[in-house]
Amino acid sequence: MVANGMRDAGYTMMLLDDCWAAHDRDENGELQPMPDFFPSGMKALADYVHERGMQLGLYTCVGTETCKRNRPGSYGYFDVDANTFAKWGIDLVKADYCNRPSNETGKDLYYQFSSALNATGHPMIFATCQWGEDNVSEWGGDIAQMFRIQMDHIPLWNGPPSASGAGYGIGTKNIIDFMADLHPSKYTRPYAWMDPDFLETLFLEKYLENDNIMMNYTNSRTEFSFWALWSSPLLVATDPANLSVEKASILLNTEVIAINQDPLFIAGERIRNDNETTGGQLWSRPLSNGDICVILYNSGQHDNVPIAVSWSEIGWSNDDNVSIRDLW
Repeated sequence: MVANGMRDAGYTMMLLDDCWAAHDRDENGELQPMPDFFPSGMKALADYVHERGMQLGLYTCVGTETCKRNRPGSYGYFDVDANTFAKWGIDLVKADYCNRPSNETGKDLYYQFSSALNATGHPMIFATCQWGEDNVSEWGGDIAQMFRIQMDHIPLWNGPPSASGAGYGIGTKNIIDFMADLHPSKYTRPYAWMDPDFLETLFLEKYLENDNIMMNYTNSRTEFSFWALWSSPLLVATDPANLSVEKASILLNTEVIAINQDPLFIAGERIRNDNETTGGQLWSRPLSNGDICVILYNSGQHDNVPIAVSWSEIGWSNDDNVSIRDLW
């Protein structure tokens, strides 16, 4: 990521998701990494990452076990785990929602963990992964810097709601429609970012052969555009090594990344929805320099859909003269 330009484009966080931890805590009750994969320990890994101008994030869970293969969760150990992460120099903590106790609300569990992380005095981004349940949009930004707003995103363009959590489905198209109905500009602000889950950019690209079901180039570019429009975290779940020309053209588009990082952090909204007819949609968001970012989106019901926009729809006078730039 350093050599291929991703770090310099802003991808400075490396997140280890579920299954980095050993199945048992150590004699002090602390989490420990799998020794075969991390023989030098997490502090050494964090130091290595920091020396290269990057940051390290780790996964855990607010339940008694993580979501996969029975790793220890953080329930009952919020203070212990927060101090362990701080001792290792971890920069981000992602907390999943599996195997949680039934006698406490999600809001209470995440508040307890957030308080424990804050008490360490070591700066760490807190990312809740509550799958959009318990109206997390209403309170997630008060507890965490990132909060998941729906079920897992699978590398499909259009998929049914086959995972736990809120939302219309597991595909990119489903997430776009769900975010429209959430009205993300109500909740997104600096250090309170709605998280639709990982980017699945060109998943298994060498096997796609223009497939329109999974994440081909058009689907991946559309996904990236909307995550940028919403100021959502750009966490890439596909292989960052040996970037193809197409993949690099998406992930290293610094102008689109600048939309994502615009300091106003006002998430884009759907202005017009023709889903019942052509499938065309109009989205926009204001930017800090006075520009307006617009997406003309064909949701895929028909090919070659014409989508028009009038200046008054996005806040200008119809008599205004403006300059238009296609960031792709």
